[in-house]
Amino acid sequence: MGDDFFRTRMGQKFFESTVPRIADELARLNRNLESLVALLEQRGGGARPAIVGEPTDQPPSTRATDGR
Repeated sequence: MGDDFFRTRMGQKFFESTVPRIADELARLNRNLESLVALLEQRGGGARPAIVGEPTDQPPSTRATDGR
């Protein structure tokens, strides 16, 4: 059934309904995050907040850790 999933009713629903909804929600999430970053930049005097996993100029010994 692996190659024929798209031919099933469940597969059709997944590709015709679920996947577009996921894409729409991801786009909405991205817009919301962009708005939040803009608001934080505005309130913080233009300093952009650090993003988890983003490279930094600080040496590793001065970086905050996540407790792992």
